[in-house]
Amino acid sequence: MIHRFQIGAMRATIVSDGPLLLHAPEKVFLGPGKDMLARPLTDSGQPVDRIRVEQNCLLLETGGKTFLFDNGMGSEKLYGPDSGKLLENLALAGVSPADIDGVVLTHGHSDHCWGTMADDGTPNFPNATLYMSQAELDYWTAGPSGPGMAKSLAGIAKHILPLRDRIRFVRDEEEFAPGVHALATPGHTPGHLAFLFDGGWCLTGDVAFHDPLSYTFPDAESVYDTDREQSVRTRRRLLDRLVADRLSVVGYHHPWPGLGRVEKIYGTYRFVAETG
Repeated sequence: MIHRFQIGAMRATIVSDGPLLLHAPEKVFLGPGKDMLARPLTDSGQPVDRIRVEQNCLLLETGGKTFLFDNGMGSEKLYGPDSGKLLENLALAGVSPADIDGVVLTHGHSDHCWGTMADDGTPNFPNATLYMSQAELDYWTAGPSGPGMAKSLAGIAKHILPLRDRIRFVRDEEEFAPGVHALATPGHTPGHLAFLFDGGWCLTGDVAFHDPLSYTFPDAESVYDTDREQSVRTRRRLLDRLVADRLSVVGYHHPWPGLGRVEKIYGTYRFVAETG
């Protein structure tokens, strides 16, 4: 699946890597409880027994170069059989992996960077510079411990570390490509980045990764967050900015194609999907 649109003067395409099936909602979002979580899911026509999310990778043309923001799960099937569609959907968009000048990572979780390398250990995007935050690489190379970390660290060793000489670190508020600004949004991971685009858009990564639960329950901590309290603060701060500045949103995990805007309602929020 692909979806073409404009971000200001920049040509943009959402390219799907396919959906993921996560755990039961009450095991992902901590605090509200099963019954409360079920209500907005039912209202939006989503299942209440499993979290299902998309992987909406942004392809952006700016300054004569092509950038890909996050790249999905690659060939791994940790979260169901339907991921790993990025390369075939890039072909559908008429884009060769060799045409991509930069791969920009919000963070180092599997569903955002495990499409970086092919199974034979060669880069899927042979001409691309890899953009990420220094704090993110430092976190993963420090060897964090905990449940599930062994797989995550193996993924970093496969997909990121072999490309150290291609990494270009980006700083908070830096315009590292024409019309593209990095925004430090720590909490989900220590070096998580969102991105602001000229023309009034924001790619939010995993700051608020689920529509509607991340918006209905902004203070609910996520089991996937490295620092859960910081993640809540970051989410509130970013969502308030999206509302105040009337920014349009690219939601990586939101229902296809993940485009919309955010409204604030009595201390919580609502994601309003773009139609058409």
